[in-house]
Amino acid sequence: MIAEIEHKLARYGMEESEDKLTGDFFGCMRYIPYTHGLKCIFDNYAQSKHDCEFKKILKSINEDEFEFVFWKRSSEGEIDAHMVAGDVSIGIEVKFNSKLSGDDQLIREARMLKEWDKNNQYKKLLLFVARQKDIEEVYDNNYGKTLKEGVHLGYISWENILQGLREINSEISYEKIIINDLCKLLAKKGFDVFLGFKEDVEVDKNG
Repeated sequence: MIAEIEHKLARYGMEESEDKLTGDFFGCMRYIPYTHGLKCIFDNYAQSKHDCEFKKILKSINEDEFEFVFWKRSSEGEIDAHMVAGDVSIGIEVKFNSKLSGDDQLIREARMLKEWDKNNQYKKLLLFVARQKDIEEVYDNNYGKTLKEGVHLGYISWENILQGLREINSEISYEKIIINDLCKLLAKKGFDVFLGFKEDVEVDKNG
């Protein structure tokens, strides 16, 4: 990640790697307690416009410790990341510049989450991560299908992830270093764009 921030990887074509972006971002966020890092981003920016249960379940996670497995496989295929925190199981599908590998990719991943929860002990979420422009169409085409599998589908854009990172207010030095480096990485990827004001922003008319 540092080599990419310092412009050392362009010659190898690694800057466009989806797997590298997945590993760099989520790999670093594993070192920060959930309530100090990913919760701040997910609670504020992950959405599911047709399924209020998604947000309710996501916001119920208050544990600092969480399990995180990259590129977990099953008979249905592979998912970029699988996270377990408390009684919530989250599959994470990451896209950067590529499309889904088939119209049924998210359905297969929903079935994976069911397969891994043989005793039905977890609330199951599937989170789609991609560029802002690519998200809503994929969500609209899939949310009803994943619900049939008992899995709540939501989404978050890389642009919003960067925005959320910048809003994390940590007083712990190593967390500050990790967050600052990730902000540099995502800005370099082109995710530093104006997304409008948050609804609760107060404007000083005399300012």
